[in-house]
Amino acid sequence: MAYEFSCRSAGAEGCGWKTRAATEDELVAKVAQHAQKVHKVKNVTGTIAAYARSAARQV
Repeated sequence: MAYEFSCRSAGAEGCGWKTRAATEDELVAKVAQHAQKVHKVKNVTGTIAAYARSAARQV
């Protein structure tokens, strides 16, 4: 089982970035790195990490 996240499905309509990971923790780490680099998020808080988990889907 893997997890998938896309910015568009999480509400960032102008961003087509997607990622997959084997675990939720790995997925959140990838989302955090993308958020900091592309969306200029300074600190990925627990709230953001929880939202990433809730917006992810199992594939």
